Amino acid sequence: MRFVLLLRYVYAGTRKRVQGMKTQMPTILMMFLAVTMAAAQAQSDRPATGPITGIDSTALAGSARASKVIGSKVYKGDDAVGQIEDVLISLDHANVTALVLSVGGFLGLREKLVAIPVDQIKVSSEAKFTTELTKEQLAAAPAFDFGKLK
Repeated sequence: MRFVLLLRYVYAGTRKRVQGMKTQMPTILMMFLAVTMAAAQAQSDRPATGPITGIDSTALAGSARASKVIGSKVYKGDDAVGQIEDVLISLDHANVTALVLSVGGFLGLREKLVAIPVDQIKVSSEAKFTTELTKEQLAAAPAFDFGKLK
């Protein structure tokens, strides 16, 4: 007897779930169609793909890759006063703001990193980096700390 009651209970619960699914199915189908139509509309609103504007090939020809700039020596006259270790870029304006130089020391020992505003560095047509800053000025400059960057 208990078994029969248990079967009736299970059957009644299953029947309610099936009936509930029958009423939920149209709702689920409508939601699926709405999402599909919204996705199709979003794709049609996208602009057509084409070339990127604002890139001037002559300006690119006169540019240098950061990976090639890093490691270059910086000279005052004929004397090397430092080596470019990194390039700092303004996040707001997407332009180079400073170069990080390693100065002083010998063979990597007792070197100090200093940030030099990009307008203090000149580049010759032979890609030689020069500055009017002396070794003493660079040695007296405050040490640069990468930890202070965002």
